Amino acid sequence: MTFFQWINQTLNSSRSLILFVTFAGFFFLRTTFLPLSHDDYAYAFIWDGANGGNLEQMYFGSEEVETRRRVDSLNDIFQSMESHYFTWGGRIFAHGLAQLFICLGKPVFDVANTIMFIFLVLTIINLSNTWLKISRQALLWIFLSLFLFSAASLMSLFWLTGSCNYMWMSFFQLFFLTPYVKALRSGEVGNSILNFLLMILLGLAAGWSNEAGALATVCLTIFLVVMCKIKGIFRVWMIAGLVSLIIGCAFMILAPGNFARLAFAHPNFHYTAAVFFEHLTNGFGRVIAADFLALIPLFIYFLQRKSSGLNMAEILMLAFTAAGFLVPVAMLFSPEFNLRVSVPSLAFILVASTSAILESERQRLKFSLNLPKKFQRGVSIALTSILIAYFATFIYVDISIFNAARRQVRYIERNSELDPIPMPQMPIRHRFEKIHGDRTAVPYLKFFAGVIENPNFCLNMLVSQYYGVKHVVADNK
Repeated sequence: MTFFQWINQTLNSSRSLILFVTFAGFFFLRTTFLPLSHDDYAYAFIWDGANGGNLEQMYFGSEEVETRRRVDSLNDIFQSMESHYFTWGGRIFAHGLAQLFICLGKPVFDVANTIMFIFLVLTIINLSNTWLKISRQALLWIFLSLFLFSAASLMSLFWLTGSCNYMWMSFFQLFFLTPYVKALRSGEVGNSILNFLLMILLGLAAGWSNEAGALATVCLTIFLVVMCKIKGIFRVWMIAGLVSLIIGCAFMILAPGNFARLAFAHPNFHYTAAVFFEHLTNGFGRVIAADFLALIPLFIYFLQRKSSGLNMAEILMLAFTAAGFLVPVAMLFSPEFNLRVSVPSLAFILVASTSAILESERQRLKFSLNLPKKFQRGVSIALTSILIAYFATFIYVDISIFNAARRQVRYIERNSELDPIPMPQMPIRHRFEKIHGDRTAVPYLKFFAGVIENPNFCLNMLVSQYYGVKHVVADNK
């Protein structure tokens, strides 16, 4: 490598670093400006399964039953998650993290969430086989897909409880898969006791994450283990990781709390064709649409490639694509379809599309409309300006939400002697509803933290206890 080649590579890396820092900073600002809301207040307290938990089943009628104790130690979290597991749901890893961050404080979560976002992006890049040179095109595609394509991105990337359940768990799922993928790509694999023990721990974390993402991870891991066996690079830690993954997934899905919540939320539930088609039309289409948009680089790559057979990079692209689609498909057979699974689905999809971008660059494939260079540059500048302005509107609205929430907290403190405290609508201006949709907190925060007109609603009770007042109530006047 000549001196000038070294300078060129350094400049390219610097530009990638600037792009990375810019989007990480955008992510940090959005996380910081989003206040605690909805389930965050439920997980601020020790889960009281004996009295209906901390959400819709909360029992009322006496002060002892209505009162919940704040989480302020690891022992409280263990006690809370044990009760949660048997009375509400099996995601004790994700919800335990949420309780830890609420206990430590929102600023700690803001930093940790940004770091985890960076780790997720780096893991996607690593699985796409490009530690040596980070492609700006690949980086930009990852960021735009997560921020613009994913359904319910606000709730699964920035919101405290939602992020712990979806973005954080997506990282553990992909990070667990990394050793298998690296073994297949390089053909070299270790077999130490440390590898064995690490894969057991990573398998438990990836399996005990979220249901649809864990099931997709199990299926993809089985495929990768079979491929390693065919390639003659099978090692004991591979099956240890798979077994640990399945055990973690089973403990989560078969948690007694899942069945208790199902009996409460959907009494006498029977899965029918009507349920299937309702999921198919209401949530599935939006998640799949986001996946197809994120897969555009993959489609372009396979249209341009000239070889007839599949190499290992292409096999992995298709495997991760299948895993990404498996996430929303699995949700079709659940009692409810949650749009937040779009982020776990996209995480798998982005490994495939990023790998396609990198393979295109390696093979010097180009997608060009044969337009004049001046025109292409003008279009590029115009699109960049539009994106910068669009992302700026998010920050503008987020600041408005942040300031409105702070004013309402001060309002609660000033009127602590009232019972109940009437909460006016959140004074949020400049909403940009038509272009933002549900990518900001505006649709979810008509009233502070999501409280309603009933002062005895579980969220109203938890918000009032969090701020040390008797009752808060939404005031529609």
